Amino acid sequence: MGEYSQADLEALRQAWPQPAPPSPDAHAAARDALLRRAMAAAPPRAGRVRLPRTGRRAVTIGMLAAVISAIALVLDPAEVEAPRSIMPGMGVPAANAQAVLGRAAEVAGDRAFTAPRPDQWVYIETRVRGVGKAARGEVQTPRTPLETSVDRAWTRADGKEVALFEDGKLVRSPTGGGMPPVDYATVAALPTDPDALLAWMYANMGGLQDSEEDRHNWAYLLLGSLLAQNLVPPVQEAAVYGAMAKIPGVTVTPDAVDVDGRPAVAVARVEDGWVSHELLLDRSTYTYLGERAIASADYTAPEPGTHLEEGQKMINMGPSYTIKKGTIMTLAVRLNIGVTDRPGVRP
Repeated sequence: MGEYSQADLEALRQAWPQPAPPSPDAHAAARDALLRRAMAAAPPRAGRVRLPRTGRRAVTIGMLAAVISAIALVLDPAEVEAPRSIMPGMGVPAANAQAVLGRAAEVAGDRAFTAPRPDQWVYIETRVRGVGKAARGEVQTPRTPLETSVDRAWTRADGKEVALFEDGKLVRSPTGGGMPPVDYATVAALPTDPDALLAWMYANMGGLQDSEEDRHNWAYLLLGSLLAQNLVPPVQEAAVYGAMAKIPGVTVTPDAVDVDGRPAVAVARVEDGWVSHELLLDRSTYTYLGERAIASADYTAPEPGTHLEEGQKMINMGPSYTIKKGTIMTLAVRLNIGVTDRPGVRP
């Protein structure tokens, strides 16, 4: 069991009692996801943009499409935004997060799996819910109605093409690469050792690591996106959970989360002191259910204009708005995943 002791796992099982086994329909209808397109093609998950040291703009996407519409530019390109502290009290001790992810890794590694042929297509269907982009002066709360959309996509296992329905028509196009990878062939070639996978992620995130905190945050977000956007072989899925367990600041949220009626364990990391990015796992089977971005503290975007943020001069180009603690910015649930012989056909 490695660094995860039996005592840790036993304490975890006692903290989250086992529910009744889910029905076949519930099991098929509740796994998870994220927006399907690669980062190179998908819309950014957050609207705030800042200049890293290189002067190129880095998009703070978060694990889900966190709806943060302010755009901020650092006036001094020689300096970058200082990392913000992780919110205290956002989870039970880190050892529990490591135990959850350790158990998820063990279960994932034992799952039966049939690899797709290179000419086959991986289909992923995802339902995404959230409060949507905040308007000027709007106050979003846990009672704000959620917008809902369903994303359906097919990706060739060899990574050559992606297919999506647009205006009722199936459109095929090159995948275009991106980070994290979104094709089975690339994912299946990733390291299977957690330390090696984490090192690979740090080395391939480009200009997204302006600070040590950014480095850890992006690794966590990209690993989650890797799970959400792909059919991941068991050995790589186990490595993802093991790598996440090694990232500082990862906790288990104290409150259980239901995903389509299924109790979930939420492994989380807080970004910018107020956005909790949660990886949702089935409490009984440790199946990957989805992801959620939720406000872990109240947040008010600054008014348009120049302001100081942690000693740095910033230009805010977006409207001011407020998001209250507990507001669900994004909840992504995978409705279906499977392999087909051609795009446009569901498994």
